[in-house]
Amino acid sequence: MNKVITSLCSKLDIPDLRAGHLTIRNEKNWRTNEMYIDYSWLVKITLSLNECWIFSVKFNKTEFREFQNPEKLIQGLFTIDKQGEIDEFYKITKTDNFEDKVRNLKYYDLFDANPGITLDGVAYEYFVFARNTELRFSLNNPNSESWKIWEKEIWTIGGELAKKSEIECFKKMFE
Repeated sequence: MNKVITSLCSKLDIPDLRAGHLTIRNEKNWRTNEMYIDYSWLVKITLSLNECWIFSVKFNKTEFREFQNPEKLIQGLFTIDKQGEIDEFYKITKTDNFEDKVRNLKYYDLFDANPGITLDGVAYEYFVFARNTELRFSLNNPNSESWKIWEKEIWTIGGELAKKSEIECFKKMFE
């Protein structure tokens, strides 16, 4: 998991996904910008033999020297290779009138995801990074009302990103 997070951070040109203050440095280790992550989440989706990750990172508005960093939401999809490095990658950045519907979901029944086992279904690993919080959930075929709402939002966001990406493995995963 650490290698996946490190690889994603490298693609996003940030040092960490955890919420809080970020110092951006250049190759000489000189401070070049400062940003603030409000929260981030990642979801690993495993469907049969296919696997894909979806992510969301929310930045607060900050100022650093001449930089005016706007409030923004970065969302995307990626796959990883056998070494844990990102293979296929797609992201979009939203700075105006954006909403993170997964973030805005307020209720999950943590003890009622699925009473059965996963055979040919879908499995999720859900990671949340917020201020003073790091959470990890594993779900198999969630069928309770609260988790079905969450699952629907994940597939809606993934489907929209896959369509925009025009990358075949993403489109195939979310068709």
